[in-house]
Amino acid sequence: MTTFPNDDPDKVAYAGILPAAPKPFVLGNGEGEKSLVFDQLFTILLSADETEDQYGAFTMVGNAGRRIPAHRHFKTHEIFYVVDGEITVWMDDEADYHSKTTLVTGDFAYVPAGIVHAFQIHNTTKVFGVGTAGFERFFHAMGQQTDATDPNGVYVPDFSVMRAAGEKYSTQFMPEFEFRD
Repeated sequence: MTTFPNDDPDKVAYAGILPAAPKPFVLGNGEGEKSLVFDQLFTILLSADETEDQYGAFTMVGNAGRRIPAHRHFKTHEIFYVVDGEITVWMDDEADYHSKTTLVTGDFAYVPAGIVHAFQIHNTTKVFGVGTAGFERFFHAMGQQTDATDPNGVYVPDFSVMRAAGEKYSTQFMPEFEFRD
């Protein structure tokens, strides 16, 4: 079993699932490091440890629900690729650019660091995401570890947990932000 530094509980909880080094590996359908965040299941497929701090890859599966709160990542660039389903993504640079776009199977969106964004799932949806290395563990810091394969259940973190995850992963939550749509 792989061991991680004891000072990062987001890694320790999942020791042994990913190789924690740039070594070849294969994950089967549904495998990876999984956390339930609100009503969405996030599965980390690849972390900064395997890519020498280049990027992380994950999936998010969720059912129809409300829009998540507006937020921005100060250091993280993020992509959304819709594997299956339908999701609306809001983006706003607080200057010239703002959009509200509904993505369906096969559609792609890019959210650069610093852009205020949010999303809402309209039906059972699976999204493949890639982000700047290290950010993928944000979902563990916010969520609850699980072995589930479907987003059944709800885990709502205390605001103190959300704030700590935001500070650790350079994310600002902006629940009062009003998108221009």
